[in-house]
Amino acid sequence: MRIEEAYQLLRKLAPKQRIEVYRGFDGTIITATRTDKICPHDFAVGLVIPGRREFYPTHVRLLFDLYLKRITDGESAKRLFCALEDVFRGEDPVKLAKDFEGIKFRMQLDNCDVNLYYAQLLMVEQDFNYGKDGCKSSKYNPARTYLMGYIRWVASGDDEIDKIITGAVRNYPPRVKYIEPLDC
Repeated sequence: MRIEEAYQLLRKLAPKQRIEVYRGFDGTIITATRTDKICPHDFAVGLVIPGRREFYPTHVRLLFDLYLKRITDGESAKRLFCALEDVFRGEDPVKLAKDFEGIKFRMQLDNCDVNLYYAQLLMVEQDFNYGKDGCKSSKYNPARTYLMGYIRWVASGDDEIDKIITGAVRNYPPRVKYIEPLDC
């Protein structure tokens, strides 16, 4: 679903309601559970990997996984980073994921389709909490630019993952040059 459709679906969640939003090629289920933790309508993104209990990935998992992919297969990773740019612009990750079916990286946490799905939900969550209708402020418009800036930083190869993740978890804004879209 396009990002606008995701907004509509997730805004309708009742408090504590949990839904399956996407299902990956390998059966991984991507969920959303309304928590109202940061702001009203805030939700937690969940992953249920086959054979494992549900857990709640953060942007750190996504950034680390993208880093692993970039250092093991730069060309395929570039395609994934460009697909993430499309997700950022509002495109449907299900349609984009078809280009990655069967692609496995030597080192990875999740398949590419799962990255696209939960990246979209993390972006929506940022917009909910820090966007025009959120209860927190952001200097980015749209607010999801913050997460996308970190994704672009990983794509750049400019720094080691330690520096990037440290900035992300300490809520430092990504460098200004990563606000610009990748050249895809």
